[in-house]
This record gives sequence, structure tokens and C-alpha cells, in this order.
Amino acid sequence: MTSGVQLRPAEQVLVSRARDFLAAGPSDAVDLIAHVCQLPGPPRFVADHMAMALLAPWGEFTRESDGRWRLVQRTAQELAEMRAVAVPVQAPVAEGPGSTRRRSRPKSSAPASDRVPERTAGRPDGGDRITEIAAVIIERGEITRVYETLVNPQRPIPPMVTSITNITWNMVRNAPTFRDIVHDVADALRGHVFVAHNAGFDWRFVAAEIARATGERLDGRQLCTVRLARRLLPQLSRRSLDHVSRWYGVENSARHRAGGDAVATAQVFLRMMRDARERGCLTWPELETLLRTPVRGRRRRRRGMPQPVDRDTTA
Repeated sequence: MTSGVQLRPAEQVLVSRARDFLAAGPSDAVDLIAHVCQLPGPPRFVADHMAMALLAPWGEFTRESDGRWRLVQRTAQELAEMRAVAVPVQAPVAEGPGSTRRRSRPKSSAPASDRVPERTAGRPDGGDRITEIAAVIIERGEITRVYETLVNPQRPIPPMVTSITNITWNMVRNAPTFRDIVHDVADALRGHVFVAHNAGFDWRFVAAEIARATGERLDGRQLCTVRLARRLLPQLSRRSLDHVSRWYGVENSARHRAGGDAVATAQVFLRMMRDARERGCLTWPELETLLRTPVRGRRRRRRGMPQPVDRDTTA
């Protein structure tokens, strides 16, 4: 799969610019390089050479017969056979003695309760670390592999997190650190769409851990099952993992643990993709259009106002 997750060198800003520019449609090399490299009116032979050198190594770009560059579009069959990976993580708040920082929710797809503010999620750049990670590989509509492991966060686990996940320091003290497992995690992610319930949260933690361990940047497609549930299941009063799983008849054998939530998320995702296809979403652009559709009844919060509990990401 050409648009799956990859580990990129952190300096590939120009590639990101090209991706954003070509999202609007195919482009001549001169216009493309003028935008990406901020070079007004580059000579055609220079633009052709630069575009080829910049984009040819990346499978998500292709050059058409007329010389224009575009993003690779997925066909309906490719979307039906997409490769995905469901990746919930357990990430505690790593507070030092005397810290007054607000405690974080332990993970996006398995939050503690309705009383935990939705926007107080953990900060991967503020000392928080993963204590458990799972990756469920999906290929051609079937779960083909499950990877899960405890992770030594190299710092204490707050009692609040232990009370929710039952993960204690004694359980992780002899577990591998993320640096020890980073290559296994990268292998599980590579080439797949990153799927999670509130994907941005899990993505930020995994990306931060990978960056610390390797210096590389996580890049690729993400698909959030919370966002998808809001479009596909408007009849539900809440779209938490528990509620969506119950709607689809999915049982979670280990709630609030990475492995159990990963398998449940993967099974929910497969059922959601079936529903999306029944609604006519057969390609990635069609699926992205669905996700961009405004959700009725949701009002934009005014800046500076307290943020309410997000009922769609709480248990």
C-alpha cells in the first residue's frame, strides 16, 4: 500500500508541501516546484529534475504521461483490500515529586470515566510515556496478526492509571523499553493505515516514542474510528469504544488494556468499513469527504470557554 505508515527523515518538509499541494489535483512540475521550493518561475528542465529527485522515491506520487505529477489514487478494490493496523496505547502521566500538573487521561480509546476532561490527554513531549502497546494487523478484511507488549516507561506509574488499567510498576519493571521494541513496532506499522479510537492521541504518543528512539518521523494515513462513528452512527448518543462495540456486537476480552482494545477497535473498524462501502464510499477521496462532512448538532466551542467532557471518547 503506497500511502501507508512510513518512518521518514525528520527534514522531509518539502515532501509534505508537495503532498498538500497535490491534494488539490495534478500539477505541472514548474508550478509544483515553484510552490514547494518557493522558487518563482523555475526553468522547466530544472523543475522536472527537482520534481523527479524529490518525489520519485515516494510511492504516493506518480508522474503522468503528460508530465504532470499527482497523488496516487486508490481504486475501489484497493480500498476494500486496504492494509490497516489498529494501535491503542497505554500512556501514563509521568509526574515528578511535588508536581501540580493536571493528570492525564491514560489513553484515548479507553478513558477512565465521564469525569475525566476530554482535553486533558497525556503529553508525549511533557514526560509521559507508553506502558503498553498493541498492534492488530488487518489485511484484505481479516485480522492476520496481533502484536502486544508491556513497555517499561522508566518512571513511576501514577495510582490513577494503575486503578484503570491494572498495570503496576512490578509488571513493567522488567519489560522492554520502547527503544528495545521500536523496530518491532515500526515493522507492524509500516505500509498500513494507522487506525485508533481517537487516532490523534495514540499517533502522537507512538510518533513521539519513535522520534526519541530513532530520530525519525512517523508519516502516513490515519483513520479515526471516533470521527467515522460520528458520521456512520448518528443514532448513538455516544461513540465511545464501549458504545460502538456494543452496537456492532463486538466483545472486548480485556477492556482498558492495549491488546483487548486493539482487537475490539480492529473488529469495529472492519464493520465500519463495510457500512461506509454500503453508503457508496469506495475510494479514499470518498471516505475523506465523508469524514469532512460537518456533524449536525455540534457547535464550535468559543475560545477561552471551559472544554466539556467529550462523551464520544469516554467509556
